[in-house]
Amino acid sequence: MRDQTGADRRHPAGARAGTGASSSEEAGTQWSPSTGVDLDAGPKILERPDHSLSRGDLSPETLKVLYRLHKSGYQAFLVGGGVRDLLLGLRPKDFDVATNARPQEIRRLFRNSRTIGRRFRLVHVFFRGEIVEVATFRASPGPPDSPEDWEESIEEVEEDEEETAGPVPPAGRHEAVFGTPAEDARRRDFTVNALFYNIADFSIIDYVGGISDLKARVIRTIGDPEQRFEEDPVRMMRALEYKVRLGFDIDSQTTEAISRQCRLISEASAPRLTYELLETLRSGKAAGIFEAWRQAGLVEYAFPDLPHDSAGVTIAGVLEKVDGSIISGRTLATPSLLGGFYLARFFDLVGENTAHDGRIDNAGLLDALRDLVAPAGASMHLPNQTMHLIQQGLFTLTKMRKVPERGRQVLKLARQDYFPVAWELHGLAAALGLVSPDIHEGWRKALNRIGRKDRAEDSRTEGEVRRRPGHRRRPRGRRRR
Repeated sequence: MRDQTGADRRHPAGARAGTGASSSEEAGTQWSPSTGVDLDAGPKILERPDHSLSRGDLSPETLKVLYRLHKSGYQAFLVGGGVRDLLLGLRPKDFDVATNARPQEIRRLFRNSRTIGRRFRLVHVFFRGEIVEVATFRASPGPPDSPEDWEESIEEVEEDEEETAGPVPPAGRHEAVFGTPAEDARRRDFTVNALFYNIADFSIIDYVGGISDLKARVIRTIGDPEQRFEEDPVRMMRALEYKVRLGFDIDSQTTEAISRQCRLISEASAPRLTYELLETLRSGKAAGIFEAWRQAGLVEYAFPDLPHDSAGVTIAGVLEKVDGSIISGRTLATPSLLGGFYLARFFDLVGENTAHDGRIDNAGLLDALRDLVAPAGASMHLPNQTMHLIQQGLFTLTKMRKVPERGRQVLKLARQDYFPVAWELHGLAAALGLVSPDIHEGWRKALNRIGRKDRAEDSRTEGEVRRRPGHRRRPRGRRRR
């Protein structure tokens, strides 16, 4: 396998891979003002006895991918947050692999795979219960594709099948972004995310000073932070997320750059910002991360249409209850996670649309609710189904203000597609003191009597409610590092 220069991209199995500098790297010296590291110097290598990462910490599926690439003559590294978390003694959510194999070559090795992405092609290798993401080393420092670009189009599937079946093409439309391991490390966001675990000899390869920053528990951009945030403003959100989730500090230059450039976050794509928010809401650390975003001035530019604190109920308080649910193992559907932002304001609207005799003006309340939710739905590019479930889930709370007296009433309501969302929001409202805990417990007992479980049927997520038979749901895109 030869690249544009005619050099063989494969290496003998067992040889050390990816630690040399390319000719373009030797042309001059690149100095990082943020890290104080000569980015063109050779990498720091920790041999196996000098670090704590073990093959036993990786999933069997990830090891299968790494070894198959390596035994086929390609470089194969575990990369990104997986290396960082394992060195910190944490369990990663998923594992990412980087290699010098091209996407069509990866597809040939793994028939249980699919190519995704438009600007830069990635390969997802599918196993039962796990997806391993494999990327070709790249030199481009630009932002990753938005979530809307992660699913392949029909044309891309057909093209990819042709590429897999035919000979490996010469330099193509994606060739310009492919790079060396060193270039791949330097285009990443933070030093602690740019460490590589080499399956060939079990060493850790560090091109950017990530090992020292990991020991010092510091989040630091690779290169000039202002330039890196201009390339991808979402990195500002990630820096603050890592600070909270890992308990790290952010170095002073990165902190100052976030303060100066927080307005840039409004230039990031709406689907990507929404994805970052949802991943945070599912993390169990949402209250701390969202507060860090707010203090840095990012929330008002990233999510200008989300509700602010209401009298007696703060968004931080809502997110603390969400975190408690996640930590206890109770996952919440996407409409429930987003609907939690509206709980306090919704109960204010209920009061405003309730007459002296206790009757609710349902039409007026529904209109007010749509006006409340619609702006964020539009600016965050939320699907219509999600908007439907948020609105109907909130509105259904007006029918759950008292302990139910008749099983037929409970059964009729529980059969609705939006009831699982309403039930989760009812639980959040009870935890926040917006609904009496006795009423929530009364509904729980009534649901149990008619055979419904704690979440009123099975756990459902956005798009999983009332799905027609035979409909296949595409896997959700993986988060980019």
